[in-house]
Amino acid sequence: VESIAHATSRKLQDVKGISEAKVNKLKDIVNGLVPMQFKTAADAMEDRKSLVTLTTGSTELDKLLEGGIETGSITEIFGEFRTGKTQLCHTLCITSQLSITESGGEGKAIYVDTEGSFRPKRLEQIAERFGM
Repeated sequence: VESIAHATSRKLQDVKGISEAKVNKLKDIVNGLVPMQFKTAADAMEDRKSLVTLTTGSTELDKLLEGGIETGSITEIFGEFRTGKTQLCHTLCITSQLSITESGGEGKAIYVDTEGSFRPKRLEQIAERFGM
C-alpha cells in the first residue's frame, strides 16, 4: 500500500490496464490509509514532548545516551559476545515500568527473544534492585 502511495500517477498509469481514472481512485483510497502529510518543525517538536527517556540503569551510559533510551523509536543494540546486551534489555524491561519521575515509562515491555537468553529469574533480581 505504501508503494502505491509513494508512486507517481504516471508510473501507476504505465501498468497495463490501469486508466487515469482508476489511478485517481486508487490514490484516493491509499491516501486515506497511508498518512502522507507535511509536518512543520513546531508540530514535530510538539510530538516529541510526549516521548519518554528510559534509564538504562547505568548513570554513565545514560549520560552517553543523553538521558537513556528514547521511546517512540527503534533502538538497535549490538556488540560482541558477553558485553551486556541481554543485561541491558532485561533492565529496560524493568525500567519501562518505573514512573516517569524515576526515569521510567510507566508502561509495559515486550521482549522478543531470538536466542533463548530470556531469564525471568534475572528480571526478578533487577526488579528488586529498582524496588519493584
